[in-house]
Amino acid sequence: LQQLRLILTMFNRFYITFFLTFTLLSCNLSLGQNFNKSQIKSLFEKFNNQSQTPFSYKILEDFLKDIKIEDLKKGKEFEKEVLFENFDCECMDVMKISFDKTSKTFILKINEASFVQDLDWCPEHTYIGSFKIKEDKIVNTEFNLVAG
Repeated sequence: LQQLRLILTMFNRFYITFFLTFTLLSCNLSLGQNFNKSQIKSLFEKFNNQSQTPFSYKILEDFLKDIKIEDLKKGKEFEKEVLFENFDCECMDVMKISFDKTSKTFILKINEASFVQDLDWCPEHTYIGSFKIKEDKIVNTEFNLVAG
């Protein structure tokens, strides 16, 4: 009888440990979810259908892949200087993403600084993209040139 109690106690400890570990892992996974490849690909294709994007899929993927969606929802913004041209130049482009809590919409702002060989400055264009994520899918996508 004492051996049976010992076995049951060990089983209960194992079960509780397993349950708590699984619960904590699943909470961390949902809170720490990054943009996945299918979301990024969908977003790029939808943007490109509305207005030819000045950037490549790879640039968008490199920008979004390490951003935690939950961090955006908590008010963090992410900004990165990138180079849309496929050669080195002084015209740096900027990508910035944020989340609007009121409309529950992600906002992607793109400032494109185009290289023009005959100019000593970089003409700029600004694009604003917006989208929502529902059931892990990108929806309600808009992408427009707003200045330039």
